[in-house]
Amino acid sequence: MSKENYRIPKTLTGQKTFNKIVNTGKKLFAKNGYQATSINEIISKSRIASGTFYIHFDSKLALYLYILDLYRVSIRKASAQAAAGLITRYDIERAGIKAFVLYAKKDPLAYKIVWESLFVDFNIFRQYYDSFAKSYVSHLKSFVDSSELRADLDLETLSYCLMGISNFLGLQVIFKDNIAEKDIDYVIDQAMSILSKGIFN
Repeated sequence: MSKENYRIPKTLTGQKTFNKIVNTGKKLFAKNGYQATSINEIISKSRIASGTFYIHFDSKLALYLYILDLYRVSIRKASAQAAAGLITRYDIERAGIKAFVLYAKKDPLAYKIVWESLFVDFNIFRQYYDSFAKSYVSHLKSFVDSSELRADLDLETLSYCLMGISNFLGLQVIFKDNIAEKDIDYVIDQAMSILSKGIFN
């Protein structure tokens, strides 16, 4: 997203107002959808002056894209932190899947915000996942070179398969009330067994 569309405040007071707008926008976009949420509603729920919104964001789309980018960055950061110091692709993949699942459990609004992009602009939705896929491919290549991953696999297809596993395991966990971490580990270990051993006899 171009930085021309939003302006990061330089003062603590400005940052507080900025964060208030972002948090309000996140809740309203998740609850009502992008199209049904108006700037006036965001202003009203944020309890700010009407002109204050435009000090920070040029438009409703600029706010939505900023929030979407926050999720993209924070999800990648969570996965990277979980995988820090790990060597094998198996361990890195397991840590990344668990990091995403725990992230989704902590902030289930992430699904609503990200998938809402499909209704905002299909290109935004596509670019969001395409950026993850490209990053995934670049990380997977070295493990093909080291022979930990099969050389005959199309890495773009593999990256989307792995993203799909994380996405839907996250949903599986969210759908279960008060699931314990040991049960989350069981779900992830089942997925890793599928990845390492396959499903066909």
